[in-house]
Amino acid sequence: MPATRQTRLSPEMALITRYRKREGTPEPEIGFKPAARKIAVASGDRHLVAEQYWRRREHGEVQRVDDTPLAWMAWAVDVPPDELAATGRTEAADLLRQIIADQDAKAAQAPDRLELSEELLQQLVRQRMEKVRRLHGITEEDCERIEKFFRQRIQQAFDDTEVRIEALTRR
Repeated sequence: MPATRQTRLSPEMALITRYRKREGTPEPEIGFKPAARKIAVASGDRHLVAEQYWRRREHGEVQRVDDTPLAWMAWAVDVPPDELAATGRTEAADLLRQIIADQDAKAAQAPDRLELSEELLQQLVRQRMEKVRRLHGITEEDCERIEKFFRQRIQQAFDDTEVRIEALTRR
């Protein structure tokens, strides 16, 4: 019998996949790219877990996942350390516990509340657009397309937040 995707996945990757897809919850699936970006921002290393790295392992094309990338992948999709340890990856689970502690410490140092008024949001978009306009060879059409992209991403963030709020209120 040919191997299916489920049989090719190691127990730890099956766990990560289940959490990334939010199986059994009303929450939307977490995409490879946003998860990889979240890791890059938090770890300060954009090469630690690239989108393609994750995708190839989740699709069973590559079996081996080192402890450090595995721990960060688990962190990005909210896998509890004890569940990761239950797959036999205790060192990765210990790393995950450390990552969680470090990220919690960073969050504790952040301001309690970010005042994100409409004016501030517009100011942030204007500042980014000024940077874009200073680029050599950029056309007005390029600027319009980039500004539209910024606005779409902001709207997407608000929409995603609304979906999560609705999911929480249904509990």
